[in-house]
Amino acid sequence: MKRILILSRAAYGPRISSPGIRAYHMARVLAERVPGAAVTLAVPEADLGAFPEGLPFRVVPYNQVSAVREINAHDIIISTGFPVGAVLPFLRKTLVLDFFTQYFIEWLEAAGDDPGVSKRRRRAWISVARKFVCSQLTFADYILAANDRQRDTYIGSLLNLDLIRPSTYKRDSSLRMLIDLAPHGMRPDKLEHTKSVVKGKYAGIRETDKLILWNGGVLHWYDPATLLHAFRQISSKRDDVKLLFTGAFYPGLRTLGLGRRFSETIELARELGLYNKSVFFDVGWIPYDEMKNYLMEADLSVCTYFEGLETHFSHRTRFLDVFWAELPLVCTRGDVLADMVEEHRLGFTVREGDVSGVADAILRLLDDRDLYEECRRNIRGIKESLSWEVVLEPLVEFCKNGRPIARPKKERLLPLVGRVADYAVSRLALPLMR
Repeated sequence: MKRILILSRAAYGPRISSPGIRAYHMARVLAERVPGAAVTLAVPEADLGAFPEGLPFRVVPYNQVSAVREINAHDIIISTGFPVGAVLPFLRKTLVLDFFTQYFIEWLEAAGDDPGVSKRRRRAWISVARKFVCSQLTFADYILAANDRQRDTYIGSLLNLDLIRPSTYKRDSSLRMLIDLAPHGMRPDKLEHTKSVVKGKYAGIRETDKLILWNGGVLHWYDPATLLHAFRQISSKRDDVKLLFTGAFYPGLRTLGLGRRFSETIELARELGLYNKSVFFDVGWIPYDEMKNYLMEADLSVCTYFEGLETHFSHRTRFLDVFWAELPLVCTRGDVLADMVEEHRLGFTVREGDVSGVADAILRLLDDRDLYEECRRNIRGIKESLSWEVVLEPLVEFCKNGRPIARPKKERLLPLVGRVADYAVSRLALPLMR
């Protein structure tokens, strides 16, 4: 019997964001698809909420001490980040690194979000982040990325860290046996509206209004200002189109999402005369199950952002909920899923900062019923390929039959100890930086 552990670093409970959602469905699919596997989902004890009965896997809390105990009790360990203590059982375990987000680039973005942080501390924080990524890649026997752009960067990092040897390349010149794709999947729930949550419920949003959703938080790399200026154009022409931002603080990370970009968005909405008139904010985090009703009541979804490195390498998990609800999407071009929107005509993409382009795209989709239905049919045509069962096939196959081709563990042990120690010392010193 294979004992598989998903060591989640994210909150688990009714209010859950994409890392927690991913860990949950990863546990579910592996429990269902790997014959004879005993699957455990371990969640930080401070972030463990209530969970339903009858799950096909075990859910346990962990802390820094018990994490190592859980690792020792399993054969295959999957995580977005292995704790320092994982060095001890490293030689005896198979470690799968789930790098479905380009963390380092996100951290580069987030480093500039607090104007009160000194340049010295910001540089130190980025140095710690770099050391963390290097140590994690050294841990890994198998790596998951969300798209080929991400995968290419990780291959480059592996080469620079001397983690790809000629023997590895000889066994698989594609390196898919070392690093493959497992994008974020789409929720498996039925399309079912169970109760009214927005239309006719929010003061200022009528049952007959057209509802546009920004589904998720407002982080530093997003560009809500372009959308708000577009909404001022729309609101000058009609009063039946409303925009709702759903999500502020992230579960388990209460300060994430409540930074400068979020406060600037509310301030701009007030300045433009849109706040609580045509633009509304849900300052919290809508429960995962309840979010289905918000999506079912929406007519469109919009997400605008900047065309930087974060966009180029991103795989925006919030878009998967939009596709589940079969909502046409208006988004900024430049990322992998925006390319999918263009290729399959799932909505419209626009240039960064194109206020009129955003306004025109929204109104065209709302006014042209044939176009709107065409986009919905196109979304239905790709949904099966986005299911968790499909996107996690490489991981399922690895857990069934995979034989790691990574650089031998005994050769990685000393570099790993050095990199983990370097990261740990730098991490401990970070609070002393001013």
